[in-house]
Amino acid sequence: MPRAIRSRTRLAAALATLAIAAGTALAACAPVDAGADAGDSALPEGLAVSVQQGRLDVPKGRLVVHFENSGDPITVTALEVRSPALEPGMDRDEPFELSADDAIDIRLDLTPTVCDGDPTAVEIALDVRTADGVTHSGVLVPDDPFGTMTRIADAACLAESVAAVAKITMPERLRSEGTGADRRAWIDVRIDPAAEGDGTLSLEGVSSTTLLGNEAGQDWPLGFDVAPGDAPFTIELAARPARCDAHALADDKRGTILPFTVSTGDGREGRFDVPSGDALKADLYAYIAERCGLQAPGS
Repeated sequence: MPRAIRSRTRLAAALATLAIAAGTALAACAPVDAGADAGDSALPEGLAVSVQQGRLDVPKGRLVVHFENSGDPITVTALEVRSPALEPGMDRDEPFELSADDAIDIRLDLTPTVCDGDPTAVEIALDVRTADGVTHSGVLVPDDPFGTMTRIADAACLAESVAAVAKITMPERLRSEGTGADRRAWIDVRIDPAAEGDGTLSLEGVSSTTLLGNEAGQDWPLGFDVAPGDAPFTIELAARPARCDAHALADDKRGTILPFTVSTGDGREGRFDVPSGDALKADLYAYIAERCGLQAPGS
């Protein structure tokens, strides 16, 4: 190759290298678009969240936010659960620490459900302080391995539809006759239809619980249709001990909550739980203990 051409080639290559270097330097100095990667980019690595409920959280109306930290130690200074299916206000500003490879459950009271919102669209907004004292803010999308958010919304919205048609009330006390193993009992459930409205309610049955079953079988078939303006009526549920188990009686959590199977005219259906009051619960425990020859809890 002629020397002049080789010189021009080297010069062009050098200029190209300088141009690339200059472009790289300019790019490094350019401001980062904060909106280009929204979400958890500002939060420390290794932090993950999920949502769930334990069996005691359901009747108490609480959500469990489960945190796992596989990164460096942090302090969560604030958190908020956001979902279009929940009213705002589900938050916490009491700090808690998460060491490396640590996990913790944080329980929050559920806010009222918004029935036209998507329960699967949920995020956890966090303020996190690292060991250097810097606070990082960001959002994580939690895992929901058990479909908890959908179940919460379905139950709350079904309860809303039921309440628009009728009130279902457990009795204050248990009705019974006889003694010992021959004792028999009835749970007299009161149905009070609303004075007015255009909804409907079908009471299809009541499922047995860990403590109670139908005297004539296991579950209680019903088959009642209710509409606003109907006369009040009482459903008499003949109840027997589901099993004579002293441990089940002593450790009971949900055995006196009756799960009704219902459907409403607006297309909702499922399980509608009706809890017992304290006096009825005590009566049921005493009845089961007497009929089974066991010691009643607290006696």
